[in-house]
Amino acid sequence: MRYNMKLNFYQIKELTVGAVNIEKQDEGIRFYKMQKCQIDAFYALSNILGIRAETTTGIRLDFETDSAFVAFENKGGNRFEYFIDGVYQGNVSDAHVRIELRKPCRVTLAFPSHNIGIIDEFELSDGATATRHKFDRKILFIGDSITQGYDALFPSECYANRLARYYDAEILNQAIGGACFDPAVLQPVGAFDFVVVAYGTNDWSKKNPTDFAADAAAFMARLGLIYGKLPVFVVLPIWRADTHRTDTAGDFMECRATIGRLAATQGFTVLDDYDLLPHDTRLFSDGYLHPNAIGFQFYAENLLPYFEKLLKK
Repeated sequence: MRYNMKLNFYQIKELTVGAVNIEKQDEGIRFYKMQKCQIDAFYALSNILGIRAETTTGIRLDFETDSAFVAFENKGGNRFEYFIDGVYQGNVSDAHVRIELRKPCRVTLAFPSHNIGIIDEFELSDGATATRHKFDRKILFIGDSITQGYDALFPSECYANRLARYYDAEILNQAIGGACFDPAVLQPVGAFDFVVVAYGTNDWSKKNPTDFAADAAAFMARLGLIYGKLPVFVVLPIWRADTHRTDTAGDFMECRATIGRLAATQGFTVLDDYDLLPHDTRLFSDGYLHPNAIGFQFYAENLLPYFEKLLKK
């Protein structure tokens, strides 16, 4: 008789990428993209930012296996997306999930990007092996809702995940929808090949010019202390359809220039392309700010030449 093989907590932890902490709790296994002190810092700013800091954006199990299936209990999270040998297969949201596998393959199980994914009772077929995928790079993403992947129909298609697949990279995605420049949320969270920062559009829409510049300067200084020895790419805010607004931190292009100037003072590489996405509202899920799947495709494809050129230097 054959028996299913339940992976223990430490085996699951070994297969996990994109998390800074993993805990076994009464409700199941919890995965965190941020340290507790970072989550607390976001809660200090607002309850909604704190909740978003606990989401499982960018976290996944990624492994090669000869198992006949993968099964687990979904204890929280509205949708898990999965890939077989790098090819998107679909998404699951049932309480009891079982994915049949026809041959030895690489399995990538992506956790929910905008809520908290919790799993338990993770199983492979009896006697099967599972080995964590070996990545070529490791990238840290810091930013707001666009980097987190709002409001893409398929979160796995956001630009950070597209770049991860292109570079075969393990990523840590610490982006938070609604977040602004704030040095209090920055902490050392590991070793990386490079760092991508994309803040500013929320600062422009929420702050006055003085606070905008002061917060951005403090953030860049703190970022320089932590990651100044790495290649740091600061992506300036992309086009949005409401730049005519007057209840903001000032002229949108001037605010972009301020971010670029402050980033350059720390020696960061500034990616200043206002046309990463065509100025077409059809490429935005909400019609003005958040790219849809096609918009994210433009975003990622147009960022790649910058990274390719700069990383070869």
